[in-house]
Amino acid sequence: MRRVLETFTPNDSGLTLTEIARRASMPVSSVHGIAHQLADEGLLERGRGTFMLGVKLWEIAIRAPGTFGLRQAALRPMERAHALIGHHVQLGILSQSEMLYIERLSSDDPVVNFTKIGGRLPWYRTSSGILLVALGDPDVRARLMDESPRAGWPSMPMDEASMRQWLRRVEHNRFVVSEGFVHPDATSIAVPIMSPWNSAVAALAAVVPSQGTDVEHVVATLRRAAREAGQGLADTLTRDDA
Repeated sequence: MRRVLETFTPNDSGLTLTEIARRASMPVSSVHGIAHQLADEGLLERGRGTFMLGVKLWEIAIRAPGTFGLRQAALRPMERAHALIGHHVQLGILSQSEMLYIERLSSDDPVVNFTKIGGRLPWYRTSSGILLVALGDPDVRARLMDESPRAGWPSMPMDEASMRQWLRRVEHNRFVVSEGFVHPDATSIAVPIMSPWNSAVAALAAVVPSQGTDVEHVVATLRRAAREAGQGLADTLTRDDA
């Protein structure tokens, strides 16, 4: 299994079974079984005829202190953003079709928020999920669009064409503002944390009151924190490679 996982590089958006077999110097028949087993376990993800590294690897990595360090890289910038915003600030990654939250900072009297550390929500019910799907691999986006129940989409009128248009707009703007997704009094605002290879590896989000919030201030604060977290992650990876 390790030989299969080690065939992927940071520049690969997806590999076919033939490409994996060639890089691993293994028969395609052997790679077929291993790749599908890894995908079933979340260590790889299936695209359209391709495989890519799965987010489960992130889940495992963040449990090991001093290695990959996504949470460690984001925590200090999150604390500074939380002090300026004054409401929930949370860090999440896309895990198959769900957002997995790996850190959250809250205030004494925060707005309603149903997320928790280690908790999950469907991607289409969160600003972070919408953001990461919009900025992620097009094949993964198409698959999630095909598989997601339309009845679970946001309460606003949202047919498939509207959702696709929204994802394209998010891809261009590189932030999301979603009002009333989980609770009518709460608005969630999310920005991406970028890896050293310019891929959106996580979302940094704030959950704020729907009334009276300076959205531009929150977006700017989150973006500054996300840049710091991305740089911290790059520094960690550089140290690990040294």
